[in-house]
Amino acid sequence: MEQSISTCCEETNGQPVSAKTMTRWKASAIHLSICAIIGLSVLAWMLLVWYPAPYFEGLGAGKLSMIIIGVDVVIGPLITLIIYNPLKKSLRFDLAVVALLQLSALVYGVYVVYEARPVYVVFNVDRFDVVAANELDPEERKKVTRPEYQSLPLTGPRIVAAVMPADPKERERILFAAVGAGYDLPNFPQHYVPYEEQISQAIARSRPLADLEQKRAEAKSQLAALKKKLAGRVHDLGFLPVRARKQDLTAIIDRKTGEVLKVLPIDPWV
Repeated sequence: MEQSISTCCEETNGQPVSAKTMTRWKASAIHLSICAIIGLSVLAWMLLVWYPAPYFEGLGAGKLSMIIIGVDVVIGPLITLIIYNPLKKSLRFDLAVVALLQLSALVYGVYVVYEARPVYVVFNVDRFDVVAANELDPEERKKVTRPEYQSLPLTGPRIVAAVMPADPKERERILFAAVGAGYDLPNFPQHYVPYEEQISQAIARSRPLADLEQKRAEAKSQLAALKKKLAGRVHDLGFLPVRARKQDLTAIIDRKTGEVLKVLPIDPWV
């Protein structure tokens, strides 16, 4: 970042520029442009890969991401505006320090968002639970025997199901964890099974989409758009709640096949 600013200080449109002609406003604007490109690229990656809609809202990543992007896009260029002086001998060093601090803050913020990304959407008795990467204890993950659940997805959450174990001691341990630590069955990946094994349960627990339409008038436009897209299946649609960290969502399912067709940012508790 600092090197780019310095290069721009020496050359503009292919023509050499005296350091004295580079004003602090121009230097700050160049810094802002570079930061904006980086910030928007990071945000796009989050939205398209780690937090596909509507999980970005459901897990509250929007607020944290705006803080990260705000620090990267606003604070750095503002500091450049304050400290930039073409006659200052330590200018390159000062800009390098600003860029290094900015990069460190960005890397830390991206790491936090990465660790909080949704990795599984777990069908659990009568609903789905969104589970983030940092909500799965490493010790519990070591107990996973199914190879497909031993690593965490990197490109958005995977739909699975969780089944309460038959072992009484293990059931008791999970129940105590739910009461004491707030960890429920979806936080124990060793008990995950393919969603297909619980589809009949999901269908049986689902409610008609008409119930949601009747109680959530504010969501009519979203549901109408979905029904238009699924014109041939409108009579087979149902829904199930999706519990997420910050905002509960609604899973629209095909009540004949159990397939999850769409997850929408609609309050499901009707």
